[in-house]
Amino acid sequence: MTDHNPHRNTIATQEILDELDHAIGDHMTWLKEWHATLLCGEAPSAKALADDPHHLCRFGAWYVRNQHTGLVDQPALRNLATLHRKMHDDARTLMEKALDGRPPDRARYDVFMDSAGAFISQARRLEKAFAAASSDLDPLTGLHNRQAMMGELESERERFLRSGRPSCIAIGDLDHFKRINDTYGHAAGDQVLIASAECFLGQLRPYDSVYRYGGEEFLFCLPDADMATAHSVLERLRTHLESHPIEVHGAETLSVTGSFGVAEMTPEATIEQTIEYADQALYQAKNEGRNRVCRWRPPGTPAAGEDTD
Repeated sequence: MTDHNPHRNTIATQEILDELDHAIGDHMTWLKEWHATLLCGEAPSAKALADDPHHLCRFGAWYVRNQHTGLVDQPALRNLATLHRKMHDDARTLMEKALDGRPPDRARYDVFMDSAGAFISQARRLEKAFAAASSDLDPLTGLHNRQAMMGELESERERFLRSGRPSCIAIGDLDHFKRINDTYGHAAGDQVLIASAECFLGQLRPYDSVYRYGGEEFLFCLPDADMATAHSVLERLRTHLESHPIEVHGAETLSVTGSFGVAEMTPEATIEQTIEYADQALYQAKNEGRNRVCRWRPPGTPAAGEDTD
């Protein structure tokens, strides 16, 4: 269940959870009513005898609208939709036979009940899977949260130690974010956070990662990047954010900038220490005037261009 746009994934995940929950409840009720109609001689609804009943219930209509977007476009949900269509088609066939005075034979009835059971079981499995996945996502931006972040950073450090290929961690902070909240309100602040997350996602390399670190801070994991490469990636993020004002309240636009600090992984430093080094570099960027990228250097190490004599 992966997608290159985590913000879109968050929306889709919650929508999917809602629809799966409704689908389970709705279809348990529908199955009871279907049996009551068949056994008690009540007139069936027009939907039950429609040519394509799959599209006429809530789940089927939702799936048809969203089947090519976000997390809905994946094999597990396509399979669930196939089960849904079969269940409704089998139910219609049995109902038509009953209305013609032909009680369903046991074999066909068993096929229908098997398809109904498979749909409910698969919906429940998917509901659990999406609920587990959503627990690692920040509900506002859709980025992975700190809970998911540490495990992934530890995995990247192990890869760095095995391969010897450089890797960097960076922290970015939106400049004067409190002023945005105080002036325009927290709803506008939320819009700025969402738009900034999308900006970063659009400018990172495909194998980079970004996390909601807390408040207006974002943490970046940049594999296969030495300090020069990481600086270049972060400069691209910084300039793109600066040059694309963010719309708030549906009309007004705000110019937003960000400050970034970056540190390179070393065999001696833990993930927590590398994050602390990146945070120190971020602090330097703030002190030097904001809207810039600063690199962490061990104490006593000259900055680029300094005379070492």
